[in-house]
Amino acid sequence: MNRRTLIKSLAALGPASAASAFAQEYPARPLRLLVPYTAGGGTDLAARVVMKKLSEQWAQPIVVENKPGAGAALAYIELLRSRPDGYVLTTGSGVTSLLNLLNSKLPFDAATELVEVAPLASVPIVLVASNKVPAGNVAELIAYAKQHPGLSFGTPGPATPHHLAGVLFASMAGLQMTHVGYRGTAPAVQDVVGEHLPLAIVGLSTAIQFARSGQLKVLGVGSSRRSGLAPDIPTLAEGGLTGYDASYWYDICVASGVPQPVVERLHAGITKAVQDHDVRAALTAAGLEPMAVTRDEYRRMLRSERAKWEPVIRANNIQMGS
Repeated sequence: MNRRTLIKSLAALGPASAASAFAQEYPARPLRLLVPYTAGGGTDLAARVVMKKLSEQWAQPIVVENKPGAGAALAYIELLRSRPDGYVLTTGSGVTSLLNLLNSKLPFDAATELVEVAPLASVPIVLVASNKVPAGNVAELIAYAKQHPGLSFGTPGPATPHHLAGVLFASMAGLQMTHVGYRGTAPAVQDVVGEHLPLAIVGLSTAIQFARSGQLKVLGVGSSRRSGLAPDIPTLAEGGLTGYDASYWYDICVASGVPQPVVERLHAGITKAVQDHDVRAALTAAGLEPMAVTRDEYRRMLRSERAKWEPVIRANNIQMGS
């Protein structure tokens, strides 16, 4: 059957049947994955590891293209300009639907025009303190911060998950704190090590090496449960902030017009790839925690994250570049 005959046959079946039949032959050609950031970062690494395994499973090439720029918007714009058939994908960070709240200048509505398909891996974040700060746990830090209003905390940048985590921490602890946005994790950590910055919220994989050498203190991990990468580090909730949970993860997104059966096939393929032994080992070695959940579980997670972060963003007017 040639392509024209196939299209006519699918059209005769009706929209639902046509979408199902299209999904059965999907993927019939190579895919493109647009990464909104430069090569070598956590998002890029997670995407390449999982997509390589998915490509092997589907016997189709998946070309990873780095499209940084405009606060990660360029990749999403290119995705939305492409045909919504599931052959062009992008990476996200688990809160993609909140992009317009964080960047009011975006030329698209992320909440309605993008669909978050499946997670790849979570990124444990931790609260660290310089050795100059006289606090060895969260309770002692809160007491110290109340005596020093405006205490600074650094993050890899404004409007990052780390920034949101710090604002939530200050709010729940009843603290007045000052955010210092850096251009990446390394300079923030270096300033904590050099005792020029009292606190920072950064990725566990970077912080742990400095903690082990005694150059800074890790006071707690932001997730609701201890990280399997460093199970000896208590959560911030265990330290006294009951209910505190500031997690984020990398995921795969498509345009909203992609047929639902294709979205489901993508989710199943990505989830299977993440569960592969070699993939899990590679992600763990990079300081990431592999994530594999059902489609319904993921939808619930996303709704919960939006409900938690939207009021935080609005109340504090958190914007990219601010």
